[in-house]
Amino acid sequence: MALSFDEISLDLLNPATSLGHATNDLEYRSFQGDLPGASDQSQWDLVITPSIPFPLSNGKNLVLSARIPVSFGEPTYFADGTEYTQWRIRQFADTIPTDGEFFNGHGHLADIGLKLVYGGASDNNFIATYGLELVLTNSQDGSVEKDQILLGPEFALGKITGWGIIGARVSHLTNITDPDDRDYEFDTNISSLKFFFAYGLGNGWQVISNPVVEYDWEGAPGNKLALPIGVGVAKTARLGNMPFKAAIEIQKYLKNPDAFGPDWLLKFSFTPVFWDRSR
Repeated sequence: MALSFDEISLDLLNPATSLGHATNDLEYRSFQGDLPGASDQSQWDLVITPSIPFPLSNGKNLVLSARIPVSFGEPTYFADGTEYTQWRIRQFADTIPTDGEFFNGHGHLADIGLKLVYGGASDNNFIATYGLELVLTNSQDGSVEKDQILLGPEFALGKITGWGIIGARVSHLTNITDPDDRDYEFDTNISSLKFFFAYGLGNGWQVISNPVVEYDWEGAPGNKLALPIGVGVAKTARLGNMPFKAAIEIQKYLKNPDAFGPDWLLKFSFTPVFWDRSR
């Protein structure tokens, strides 16, 4: 029996979804900060996230996904012969010269992430998953790349209710590059809290909120935390025989890095569903 639009819209938010799909997020960010010209900066990104679930005999799922980010130009601060992108500004905010200026980097394929997650929902509709995330070093922009392989765990807890779904994913990424291969003066240790929330309105419509809180442990004081809140709307429908979910969400950062960080985020999402592996 085919899933209803409401069931599809909820399952797509489940970290251990049984639906094979590819989420396409078009993201626009505006920025703020103490550096000169910070509030004039903006950025467009396209993030493609295909996910393939593998149902197991115990009723759980093993979900393999990839995160493929394409940047259309990232704001980069240039001072004293050095280029500073967002993560570098956070780490060196205390020592960056304030007589520099921003320029837009070129469009490029950024570092690709791979994730393997195991879990599912219990008979009481409690969601529990855990997995590993790996980030590669394939960025095509030398001004912003880290040249680091990142690895870390992810855990998720949530609940499917009569009105929708609520939960959060907790993850941490750290640099695992061989110390002998390092020729840089920085490191990576960043934690993320990724909320997922949807309130069903019926017929595939949802009110959604999916902010991502980030904490950069390597950041200078006052430049570690990014804390947004957001709200949006989503609709699940069908194009021919293919179900899809379309969404729009706006987020405002209540706390962001002092020197330079995001202020507003506007995200457009389109997610075609290719198959239901639970059927």
